[in-house]
Amino acid sequence: MKKVALALASGGPRGFAYIGAIEELLSRGYEITSIAGVSAGSLVGGIYAAGGLEPFKEWLFGLDPVKIVSLMDFSLSRNYLVKGEKVINAIKERVPDVNIEDLPIPFTAIATDLYTGEEVIFREGPLFEAIRASISIPSMFRPVKWKGRTLVDGGMVNTFPLNRVQRTSGDILVGFNVNQIDAAEIQGFLDSCAALVEGRDSLPLRGRIATDLKELRLMLDGRENRLPVGADGNYFSILQRSFGIMNCTIARMGIDICPPDILVDLPFDSYHGVYGYSHAPEIVERGRALMKEALDRYEKS
Repeated sequence: MKKVALALASGGPRGFAYIGAIEELLSRGYEITSIAGVSAGSLVGGIYAAGGLEPFKEWLFGLDPVKIVSLMDFSLSRNYLVKGEKVINAIKERVPDVNIEDLPIPFTAIATDLYTGEEVIFREGPLFEAIRASISIPSMFRPVKWKGRTLVDGGMVNTFPLNRVQRTSGDILVGFNVNQIDAAEIQGFLDSCAALVEGRDSLPLRGRIATDLKELRLMLDGRENRLPVGADGNYFSILQRSFGIMNCTIARMGIDICPPDILVDLPFDSYHGVYGYSHAPEIVERGRALMKEALDRYEKS
């Protein structure tokens, strides 16, 4: 059986792709012998390590925008929007808490010390305490107080923890990154905008951008003010994209420092906001397909 050390990046709802990726690895006869995750990667990776992926997936697939909003314990704090305890408690009803050191698979979660900027590595202690710290997106979720520290999302310092997976003899390093920003693809979109404005809408569209042509026409006709790439200029989209650029840059540096044997990429512009959280089945299947393609390439090489 082929051993896999698995690294899962931060990425909000795009991280649901990791569920399909893990299922594909297992169906192909790979044994996941260790996992390191950040933010969404720590959530999915930790739940898998605890043996709770199937009940979590079942619960996730039952969510819709109304149920998602009901899980948001909004706060009047000036420092954050959501306390973050309600959603964690809902997951713990389906996946009981356990200490990380007692998991059958070595697991590492990454958080960030808000004041010192240090990377905080969880390899022991309560699983959901580590996950809750790792997913604490600044300004969105309430930071976690832990051993005199104030912890926020681990993606601030180590978006893609390829260097934090516990390796075993003979394993291969597999990394799934959902923060890839394709500058060429975005430029293709902008070129297409210019072509449509000038009446030259026969300009070839590149890759996924071609599927956004209808939305693009609506935008240019003044009936839609949202860019498909998620940079429409409001407060949340600007903040979201700023974090996305940061995560993309840090992830690329992580790949350079610790190159994986298999790298799977999902574009940052794929899924956002409530749309992403309420379209989990679609995202899971996208992750499965991407992992299948990556494994096919690796096995043929």
